[in-house]
Amino acid sequence: MGLNTSSQLREFCLELASEQPSPGGGTASAAAGAMAASLLMMVCGITARSRKHESAKPFLNQHKEALSRLRENLVRLAKEDAAAYDSVVESMRARKVSPGPQADESVQNALRRAAEVPMNTASGCLTVLEAAVGVAELGTRSASSDVGVAVLLAEAGFKGAAMNVRINLKDLSDMAFARSAEAKLKDQEKKAADSASKAFSLLRKT
Repeated sequence: MGLNTSSQLREFCLELASEQPSPGGGTASAAAGAMAASLLMMVCGITARSRKHESAKPFLNQHKEALSRLRENLVRLAKEDAAAYDSVVESMRARKVSPGPQADESVQNALRRAAEVPMNTASGCLTVLEAAVGVAELGTRSASSDVGVAVLLAEAGFKGAAMNVRINLKDLSDMAFARSAEAKLKDQEKKAADSASKAFSLLRKT
């Protein structure tokens, strides 16, 4: 019981607070999604132990396993996002020293990667939001606020990741990729809003 990792949490916050450009908002977005998945896992576990929810135990256990994989993926993306941004900074610095077509290509490759990582984060956070609907429906009433916090975190993670995608798309020369990414984001934005709305509607009924 209680928080046993406060020192690690503090270290992460200190990293975010540093004057270094990474980790930044993209990493924080992935972390928010990972925390959301973790909260939903907790609710699944607590609910599965309840005799009242015995019939839902197989579904809750499957949900918990899926959320575990989501959490691990988002934790990995938190680190990847910082690395992707560092590559953008490094490639731009290198281009200033040695400009030319090769340097331009290096910058474009870095920018594309810096857009792809938060795109994956946004997709992960959307999946967490979709999972939250099922947890909101079946989860024990005593943990409804935990589900609500998870929805808010996943929604923030999704929106933050989308912002990071778009800020990198604006400097990409590959317009086909940029248009495809924007279309995907718009579709996901609707799905994310719908899932959050459904989850909160279910929570209000508990």
